[in-house]
Amino acid sequence: MIEEIARFFEENEYIKLNQLKFNYLNAVYVSTEQIYGFVHFETEAELRENWEKAADELAVKLQSRLNKELHMLKWDVYLIVMISQNQIDTSYRKLIENDRHYFRKIVITKNDAPYINRIPFVLDLTSDKDLLIFNDNEFYEEFRECLKQATLSKLPQDFFNPKLTADQLINYFSSIKKDDSN
Repeated sequence: MIEEIARFFEENEYIKLNQLKFNYLNAVYVSTEQIYGFVHFETEAELRENWEKAADELAVKLQSRLNKELHMLKWDVYLIVMISQNQIDTSYRKLIENDRHYFRKIVITKNDAPYINRIPFVLDLTSDKDLLIFNDNEFYEEFRECLKQATLSKLPQDFFNPKLTADQLINYFSSIKKDDSN
């Protein structure tokens, strides 16, 4: 379970933090965009007794020490709580996952395989670039639908071209009268 997730993170250029020693956490992986702390429990009883200690440890030893350019990462910290049992009490799982103190917590049981699908914001876009949720073309189409017809008629036809520079867009916007815009 934890080996599968660790392999994924290592193959996708996350760095395993080895400098800090943890009493409750099994591993911490970092990238320039996210930090993931992992803790593994064998039983629900062990989970109930120690998950908050693991959360506190991640918050104190790592999250609170983020400074300078890393300070913004404090909003992208996740605690992944894994348990070897097939399932746990649903209400207790919700209690943990709804606890947003410090950072978000995700509970993964054996029944949650493939485990990597439970981890937030990890997307495999290497196989199919069309899986992007919102690319430039979709942005311009959505934007076009938000404008009034009177505004659209004042814009040059190439306005919705995703290859326009920022300066060109600013010039287009400044040419529109305030009362004509949405």
